Amino acid sequence: MPEHENRTSLALGAALRTLLRQRPLDQIRVRELTELCGLRRQSFYYHFKDVYDLFAWSVRQERSLLLGRLEECLTWRQALLDLLGRAGEERTFYQAVLDQSGQAGLGEMIPLEEALKALQVYYRSRCGVLPDQPAEELDLRCGRTLLLSLLESWIRGGAAMTAEELADALERSVGHRAAGAAWQTLQKRGEWNQRP
Repeated sequence: MPEHENRTSLALGAALRTLLRQRPLDQIRVRELTELCGLRRQSFYYHFKDVYDLFAWSVRQERSLLLGRLEECLTWRQALLDLLGRAGEERTFYQAVLDQSGQAGLGEMIPLEEALKALQVYYRSRCGVLPDQPAEELDLRCGRTLLLSLLESWIRGGAAMTAEELADALERSVGHRAAGAAWQTLQKRGEWNQRP
């Protein structure tokens, strides 16, 4: 995409986020977006077919941004706190994603699998558990569902937790699961001493 097209799209995306702080997506008009950017309506239609097309583009841009930020995080906790910080900064945009596409749309936008896989690898190596693909896939699906539900509640303001408290709760949950898996591995190897 040429730079002037990219600048125009970014300006329209920023205008969309501004207007989403004032009203729902279905009440935002192209005229308002272009006036906010100082553009003509034709410029909008050169890039997008309607407001929903701009919104879909903005969701893809947000995913790219989140993936880039995730790569810079050294730990899963840092990644989660960064994600929660971003969701807090852009709460109305994330709420609009939930309103338009539900948890499925939020899950497509947020790279949860990458963060959860890093968490699995960390605890697996920490506890000395051998890879178990079927169990890890199940854990990944369950973790994704749990995290999406927690995120939805947190984004909509229903979870009375700070980002740090939410990260602590998730770490405890995953840590308990990993400790249980380690215990099962030791038991299978016969290395667990049973006490009377």
